[in-house]
Amino acid sequence: MLELQSVSPVPGAGSVRRFYAFQLSTEGFFLSAIWILYLQSRGLSLTEIGLAEAAFHLAPVLLELPSGSFADMVGRRWSLALGSALVATSTAVLWIADSLPLAMLALFLHGASFSFRSGANQAFLYDALGDRQSSYAGIFGRLLGASYLVAAAAAWLGATLSDISYNLPFALTIGVALGGVWLAAGLSEPPRKRGDAGSSGSVLSHLGEAHQALRALPTVTAMLVFSGGFWAVVTVSGLYLQAAFSERGLSNSLIGAVVGAMLVMDALGALLAGPASRLGRFSTQIVVLAAISGFALAGTASGTLWFALTAFMLSRFASGVIEPLLFAWFNHQLPSDQRATLLSIESWLFSLTMIFAFPLAGRLAETQGWGTLYLFCGVVTMVMALVILVGVVLRRRFAPGAR
Repeated sequence: MLELQSVSPVPGAGSVRRFYAFQLSTEGFFLSAIWILYLQSRGLSLTEIGLAEAAFHLAPVLLELPSGSFADMVGRRWSLALGSALVATSTAVLWIADSLPLAMLALFLHGASFSFRSGANQAFLYDALGDRQSSYAGIFGRLLGASYLVAAAAAWLGATLSDISYNLPFALTIGVALGGVWLAAGLSEPPRKRGDAGSSGSVLSHLGEAHQALRALPTVTAMLVFSGGFWAVVTVSGLYLQAAFSERGLSNSLIGAVVGAMLVMDALGALLAGPASRLGRFSTQIVVLAAISGFALAGTASGTLWFALTAFMLSRFASGVIEPLLFAWFNHQLPSDQRATLLSIESWLFSLTMIFAFPLAGRLAETQGWGTLYLFCGVVTMVMALVILVGVVLRRRFAPGAR
């Protein structure tokens, strides 16, 4: 039977390093730059691919909160291991997908894999750091930076290999995912207080406790909503980059290079999150960076290829800085015993948004063109930055000293 506590009472440096290796293995998805192109080659339209992507996000809507409770109550390492096993399974199904139902099944299983890994990975790392938790933004930023570099290399390699045969990136992805199962299963978990996580006896009661905790944190609730919407825009603009630049005549390998460069910009932004966290208030950092991201996304609508690429890379750099800043702030605000569950709410909101946003964005691109889609993404991001700014001004006026 799976136990709440790890065998080792305190996770040593070896377990933390093993977690770093696991986290890097999750970026070994060699299909990231080509999966849309692969499904198009199997006869699916952009609208059908949008519906399949909606199935991806339906899984977290159904599973995100229960999986967060599973991680808090049963064990975060088992949640991470299950997530990697689902990556291997979903990739195998996608490999044989030649119809919309199979594509939807594959992406639903892949979405489930994210449900079991999101929240659990950050909660594991934050608790494992112990007295170094105050340095979480810098540590997580460096890990994110390394992860994005691995993802960039995997995207480029997978796209390049796909010019030879699509079978090669599929096989590599399955092999790395199975390695991730082994790495996660060997983690030792940080000790957690008996009577906190796992004492409720059921997922429903644990979710009720998490709901009560969130009601006492209205600012966190508002930022969870912002985060879900912001990452939905970032994801839509990033995923459709494949098809947008394919229409401009780029080959699979060149598109892989573009996606790789995008992930390098994510990495550079994440690596600078530690120094950025020391510059001004958290709220100011988020508003400024979100506004930069929005303006740059709007610039991606340009018909000039080099300008569109430059603008898009700037938007990814800004969002790369935001990610560790935002999640360091979340982790600092949330109680340890419900951290994975509450972080899962952000992923749940993101997935709920994506169910509607991704197919609608595909339809918008098909009917109005890629320029209109990227301009719309930029405007939406700038509006969200403005809403946060207004909220900050009002909060400072009525609650002096609030961050």
